[in-house]
Amino acid sequence: MNFKIKKSFKGSLVNILKNVEEQAERLNDLRVIIDGSSFKRIETKSYPGASIREMVLNAICHANYFIRSNIKIEFFPDKAKITSPGGIFNASMDDIMNGVHTYRNPRLVHVFDKLGMIENFGTGIPRTIESYKNYDVKPEFKATENFFFVTLPNVNYQEIESITDPITDPITDPISDLGLEIMKALKLNPGISTIKLTEIIQTTSPSVSRDMIKNELKRNLTAYVEHRGSNRNGGYYLKSKSDK
Repeated sequence: MNFKIKKSFKGSLVNILKNVEEQAERLNDLRVIIDGSSFKRIETKSYPGASIREMVLNAICHANYFIRSNIKIEFFPDKAKITSPGGIFNASMDDIMNGVHTYRNPRLVHVFDKLGMIENFGTGIPRTIESYKNYDVKPEFKATENFFFVTLPNVNYQEIESITDPITDPITDPISDLGLEIMKALKLNPGISTIKLTEIIQTTSPSVSRDMIKNELKRNLTAYVEHRGSNRNGGYYLKSKSDK
C-alpha cells in the first residue's frame, strides 16, 4: 500500500500512450550480470521484448471508455499488472489466445495505425507470450465482464545468492571493462605479474597503463582476485570457490 512513485496522465490518448511508455520504460529495470566463464556482460530487461508496450497499447485501444474507471498500470517487485475497463469484446479468452481479432474502438485503432504507433496490431498477446518463451515464468491474462487483467512476471525477480566461484557463477557487481579484461587474462594466465598483465592487455588496449591495472586490482577486484607469493616473485590469481 506504500507507493514509491504514483503518476496520473491525462489529455489526448496519443500523449497518454507516449507518457506511459516513457514511464514504463524507466521502470523496466535492466539487470546486468557477467558470465563467469566468458567474462561477457549479459543484459536482461525485467519485462522482455515489447511485452510492456504491447499490453499498454492493448489496454488503451480496447478499453471501454463508457465505464467510469481508469487504465491502471502497477509495478511490483515481482510483476507488473495492467488493469483496463472493458472485458473481451465479442470474443472469448480462447478466441483471443488463438489469434482472433476484435475491435471495440475501430476508429481509435485506425488513428494509431495512421500515426505509425501500431505494428502488427492484433498480435499483442501472442507477441507478449512469445517474448517469455525462454523464461520459466509466463504472463497471465484474465477477463471479467467489465475488466481485463494482464500480469507480466518480472524475469529478473529472484533471490540472488552470494557469488561462490568467479569462474562458473554469474557476477552481479558493477565491474569495469578493464576489470573484465584483467579477469579474463588471469583465467588464461594464472600467477602472472602486473608487468606481464599489462603487456597482455595492451595488445588490445594500448592506452592502458600498468598503474591503471594496479589501481583496478587494488580498488575494484579484491573480491575476485588475489596476490600470492612475494612481491618480487609472486603473481595474481582468480580466487577459487574455497577462498570465498
